[in-house]
Amino acid sequence: MKDNSRFVNPYNFISLPEKKAHAYTDKDKHYGVIHYSITTKTPLFIPNSSNDNAFACKETDHKSYDFFSYTDLSNEKNVSGKYHEPVVPGSEMRGLVRSIYETLTDSCMGVLNDDYPVKRIGAPFKPGLLHLEEDGSLSLVKAISIMIGENIYHPNKVNDYKDGDKIYFNTPKSKGIMMEKIKDFSKDKRNFNDSGYVLRWGFFSNKKMSTAKKYYHAFKISGGVVKNDLTENEIKSMMNSIIDSYVEQPTVKPYDVEAYEAYRTNFKLFLEGKREEYFPVNYSTIGNEIVCLAPATFSKEVSSKNLMDYAGIFAPCDDELCPACDLFGKIGTNAKSSCIRFSDMFVNKTNSNESYYKGNCVTINNLSSPKISNVDFYLERPKNATFWSYDYYIENGKVRLYNSSLRGRKYYWHHDPESVRFNKSMERTKLNKTIRPVKEGITFHGELYFDGISRKQLNQLIYILNTGKEGLGYKLGMGKPLGLGSVTCKVNAVEERKIMLKQNKVSYDVSSYDYSKLTYGNVGFSTSVQKEFEKITGLNSVPKQYEICYPKTTKNNDHGFEWFQDNHCAKTIPDDRKKMKIANKLPKILDNDISLPRTINGSSNNDSSYKGNKKPKNKNGENVWSF
Repeated sequence: MKDNSRFVNPYNFISLPEKKAHAYTDKDKHYGVIHYSITTKTPLFIPNSSNDNAFACKETDHKSYDFFSYTDLSNEKNVSGKYHEPVVPGSEMRGLVRSIYETLTDSCMGVLNDDYPVKRIGAPFKPGLLHLEEDGSLSLVKAISIMIGENIYHPNKVNDYKDGDKIYFNTPKSKGIMMEKIKDFSKDKRNFNDSGYVLRWGFFSNKKMSTAKKYYHAFKISGGVVKNDLTENEIKSMMNSIIDSYVEQPTVKPYDVEAYEAYRTNFKLFLEGKREEYFPVNYSTIGNEIVCLAPATFSKEVSSKNLMDYAGIFAPCDDELCPACDLFGKIGTNAKSSCIRFSDMFVNKTNSNESYYKGNCVTINNLSSPKISNVDFYLERPKNATFWSYDYYIENGKVRLYNSSLRGRKYYWHHDPESVRFNKSMERTKLNKTIRPVKEGITFHGELYFDGISRKQLNQLIYILNTGKEGLGYKLGMGKPLGLGSVTCKVNAVEERKIMLKQNKVSYDVSSYDYSKLTYGNVGFSTSVQKEFEKITGLNSVPKQYEICYPKTTKNNDHGFEWFQDNHCAKTIPDDRKKMKIANKLPKILDNDISLPRTINGSSNNDSSYKGNKKPKNKNGENVWSF
């Protein structure tokens, strides 16, 4: 019986070991080929990207793809009812095997990117001005924000001012913590006695297309230096990461993109020395070391380092190679060519190509990029922490800086996609896709060629490609969180080729390689990850009573943000970091219970008055949980 009060997140993390391994020093060399096959346990989909509307879907911005084949579909108007022989590209298998090899040999995280994690917070940012010194260095100074109050939407004025323009005005009178609006201003100094720098963030010449903001602002220097010696790279990375996080959201409006990009353009010109010497930003400080910048008062917080920095010793190899980089190769510094090559994989010929497929086409649920800002899942929870991020955590109401720890290497659980996530009647939108997957039970055959590798490396590759016999499977292709792409691997034969020199003639001796006695233990894999690896790659590891899905509060609700805001125990986002909380962290792979509650109740320190029916707002009434 299904337990609808809990769910299992589609992915989890295999823990990182204490140390990264070094490349093996074995000197023996082996040459030959591994003949292997994969069999689909759930439907599999790898897109043929030559046509992104292969099924002629009429919905605006909705994309549809056929399965990968050698057929160029760029001139096809509609492939519905037409079936091509499916192919699994060797590059797909190479990526899959490399990631597993990295895990089992304590190697680096080879495909880790340099993204800066970005997370929404409720604490308001303060107005500030970046100052570009004559020597090219940057500093941040305190400022006050003054509203500009007249004729803002008059076309002549709106089109005349850009973010960062210097304007002159008479000093407004103070009204408590606020100041009167600036009613008369100009780019010319004339008889004005004060000056500031324009922030037109979020405004347009058409009032109907503007955001809820009603005024421009002028940022005026009001105090001393917040921080000196800021570097252009860290400033640029911080601001670009925040703006990208807004622009790349699927639901972003075109006029919002216009505003974000306009601010970005003027910010870039400022850094290049092509604007005024000051530029308006909003800032927030964490301790005495970290300064966060943003374009708006209520915004997102960018971590001080990128993912590769947080990965530490497990960042992609630079000088000294790990076992995976030594075998699979790497580019850049200390580049090394690969010792192995994966062929494309083909099905056994049948009378009908249609027999390989899961019907004509199907629309699947939304798929999105990884949400590394979800620290509840992606980071280890510091001891005694009530809240944590990439740079700091909250303990006993105090903010403490620390070196955060990534949860590990991301893997997806195996599960049946038919029950909930593979819905043929689903509405087509720009957020989901229509696809034609290969059905379960289809076998593809291919080869892995090895050139000058050691016996240890060969045995390890054979084991990875032969784990289907142990009830283990891997995830391949698109739609892994939805249950697609579960495959088992089987080695069918291994041929070793030896070059022989007899009577001054070169000949090849091909012999069978005995792999019948290879086990996890005797091929030299890491002992620290074995149990976690075998559990998450187990085809039947997840209890059947739980739905495997991304977080959601109710059975038929896909609004994942509501679960996360509940998990952060807040009816509204707190206006102080010290008040932020996280109720549940992602369970570990080996925990007896790997499920999470759909509803966060009072026992988890949740504000039970919030039922997840409305987006929370900050104290100024602005929606702050939009993604």
